[in-house]
Amino acid sequence: MRRLLFENLAWKVLALALAFFLWFSLSGQRRQRISERGYVIPLTVVNLPRDMVIASPLPDTVDVRLRGPFDAIRIADPSKMEAVMDFADARPGDRIYKLGGDDINGPEDLEVVSIAPSAVRVRIERLAEKVVPITPRFTGANAAAVTARVAPPTARITGPESEVARTQAVATDPISLSGRAGDFTAAATLAAETAIRVVEPKGVVSVHVHWKTGGA
Repeated sequence: MRRLLFENLAWKVLALALAFFLWFSLSGQRRQRISERGYVIPLTVVNLPRDMVIASPLPDTVDVRLRGPFDAIRIADPSKMEAVMDFADARPGDRIYKLGGDDINGPEDLEVVSIAPSAVRVRIERLAEKVVPITPRFTGANAAAVTARVAPPTARITGPESEVARTQAVATDPISLSGRAGDFTAAATLAAETAIRVVEPKGVVSVHVHWKTGGA
């Protein structure tokens, strides 16, 4: 009996120590008070097909309330959390995306109590592309007295199918005619709509201005 008691003594002591440590840890967690706290975390879109685009505004962040052991709540870092909207099964059209606890990437030992907004209305459209003319814009009382030529004359744009279909031209940012005398050339940036992205040209275009009457 004595031999059996002391056989593999080191392993038995180690097992006893591990059992005590596990009991102490679980007991400590049970003794901790349960707390709740709200966090503002980023909203991330994943798995949206390349040929589709979200055509409606989305919130940048969501408010999430988590519950769990006080120590876990205290050290939780919202910069390492996110709410994820997965569009792997996306189809063109309008839909309501409901956010649930499984959509929140946060500490495993914290429970999601609430999410605001809990649902997001989303409109998904096909991504479209086309070439449109570039139209120069001018400011000043003499705007009607000039003609202009833009180089390059066209822009290639991309965006939601409905927005691209409505876009017939891309304008330049306003070019001031104040104090100008004689023909001149100005560099201008393009001012596309919010949902439209100019693919080409990148940077600025050249606007060659000619006074119809020969001067300002």
